[in-house]
Amino acid sequence: MFRPLLTLHKNTPIFEIERHYDRIIQSCNTFPFLTQIHSLLTTTGIINQSVHLVARIIIKYSDFLHLQTARFLFDATHHQSSSFLSNTMLRAYANSGFCSDALNFYSLIRKTGVLPNNFTFPFTLKSCATNSVPMYGKLIHSEIIRTGFGSDVYVEAALVDMYAGCGLIEDGRQVFDKMSKRDLVCWTAMITAYEQAERAETALLLLHEMQREGFSMDWVTTVTVASAVGQLGDARNGRAVHGYAIRNVFLHELPVVNSVLAMYAKCGEVEIAETIFDLAKQRNIITWNSMLTCYTQNGLASEALALFEQMKVFGVNPNEVTALILVSACSYLGSRKHAAKIHDVIVQNKIDINITLRNAIMDMYAKCADLDTALGMFKEVPVNCLDVSSWNTLIAGYGMHGYGKEALKLFNQMKDENFQPNHITFTSVLSACSHSGLVNEGKKCFAEMEIFSVTKEPKHFACMVDMYGRAGLLNEAYEVIKDMKSQANDEVWGALLLACKIHGNTNLAEVAADNIFHLEPQHTGYYVLMSNIYADSRNWQEVGNLRRDMKNKGLRKPAAVSLIEVNNELHGFRTGEQLDTFTRNIYHKVEQMVVELKMEGYVPDLSCVFHDVEDEDKQGMLNYHGEKLALAFGLMNVDADLPIFINKNLRVCSDCHSVFKLISGVYRRKITVRDVNRFHHFENGMCSCSDYW
Repeated sequence: MFRPLLTLHKNTPIFEIERHYDRIIQSCNTFPFLTQIHSLLTTTGIINQSVHLVARIIIKYSDFLHLQTARFLFDATHHQSSSFLSNTMLRAYANSGFCSDALNFYSLIRKTGVLPNNFTFPFTLKSCATNSVPMYGKLIHSEIIRTGFGSDVYVEAALVDMYAGCGLIEDGRQVFDKMSKRDLVCWTAMITAYEQAERAETALLLLHEMQREGFSMDWVTTVTVASAVGQLGDARNGRAVHGYAIRNVFLHELPVVNSVLAMYAKCGEVEIAETIFDLAKQRNIITWNSMLTCYTQNGLASEALALFEQMKVFGVNPNEVTALILVSACSYLGSRKHAAKIHDVIVQNKIDINITLRNAIMDMYAKCADLDTALGMFKEVPVNCLDVSSWNTLIAGYGMHGYGKEALKLFNQMKDENFQPNHITFTSVLSACSHSGLVNEGKKCFAEMEIFSVTKEPKHFACMVDMYGRAGLLNEAYEVIKDMKSQANDEVWGALLLACKIHGNTNLAEVAADNIFHLEPQHTGYYVLMSNIYADSRNWQEVGNLRRDMKNKGLRKPAAVSLIEVNNELHGFRTGEQLDTFTRNIYHKVEQMVVELKMEGYVPDLSCVFHDVEDEDKQGMLNYHGEKLALAFGLMNVDADLPIFINKNLRVCSDCHSVFKLISGVYRRKITVRDVNRFHHFENGMCSCSDYW
């Protein structure tokens, strides 16, 4: 391919030689082939005659991430003083992610007298944004003004990007507002800045202003707008963006597909997201991750794990983002086996377990009832390599398992190691105190927030109300709310409402409910909780009123589901499952359990049935709660020497709690139940919560 040209070099015009080698360099797809071309151009002396070819080879080396070789070529050429070649080297650094090298190179060429131009500054500003060095960016901005490039549209757009990337969005807006001429690139840059700062409403307002000035969205703008609409969870506007993308044939662009898919995921439109995913003509790792996230965010963790199996069939390798999504899915399911399997996948694929991923894996194990492994991962890391989230994760893990004293011990150790607790730390430790009845210790921690200059947020007050309420100190809980400087939100009043349910205080419950229904009139859970409080007091008229109110508002009680994993397969059970071939034996096992437990003194807690029916019917309803069906299935299918793990999406009722305690003693089985609030570890007729939940 090369030899015929060797005889022509002396007589062939340089532009023809450049055109020929342009095609060769463009088709080059391996590093060894590129080095051969470089060697040929060097030995024939052509490289000293063509700045253009030097630039093309530098960029190609950067495509293969051989920046040192690219820099060697730049330093060896006789064209170092060329601003064109300097910009090429700067571009190679910036676009390859070597941003510190890019900034150092910029300083070097300025010292050597190379004058910057409108191509130099965008790459330098991009590197400032990536490295988040706003002071350096402001110095570059000053130089832009001094050299007269402050009105160049590409430089101005780069300035907007730089300020936004450094978190100085208002500085970027000042540049934007002073621009004499704003093209679509600049508008998109400013809209993107607001979107990335999670100021979606401002981003969309700016979009409308852009459209009033006669500009239409291109596919790049569409990506940003779809993301902003997703942040707002606005499905109606989401469909409008989707329609615009279809009309303008933007769905051929993969970033648009990914952004629209992620938008529908955030809007809860899973079926539409699935359709977009299935119809996508091409997919990359972002597409797969977006669909995985869609399932996980919308409570479809099993579907996420099934999609990951499909992803492996297609030969797509997971990355760190994939790992975080899968870890989140396993955390939701609470499955030990899935947790261990995903951890193995991460190790096998050599995904870097940085501190963020490590903390997520620790949290996954804690939520899958494997606190020992979570603790082991925590201890594997030297203290100086931990971050605050590492401590928070383990403190929260102890709290959800009911080990309040251990959580406090870790909290004190954290302070001894000079880690600064944050608002999440205090939420975790206060919650741990609440679930363990450590009222005095919780009060002390709450007071410590001022020492560490942590602002007391509604979630901290909710923990205090919950702590007092669980301990039966309802007046103290109410006083906490009345002493709040800001208005209590639904979470705070909800904690009081739950305490009233536990301790049967209907009058105070009505006060809490009145406030909640004003703040969150569409929250189904609070209506159900208040209805249950009325049922406890046998006020069936008010129960009926609340249920009619729910029906009129289109609210439906969330279905209780209890999951159990047997032989690597998840089985879900709902209260009063329809009798069929599969459930018949399970029902029989439950009935057998109840007979045996009654011989041990079990008395059904009929207050757990919130219907105005005869006691005999109530006993039948109690027998077939989903968690009891799951337990019976576990007793029938899980080896006697293995623990039984059950995961419930709602709070376990007191009757099921009593049954599980008795079963653990009578059948000598270890049983772990994770409900919406915490873990319950049953063994030898006792529960780890000490009946305090």
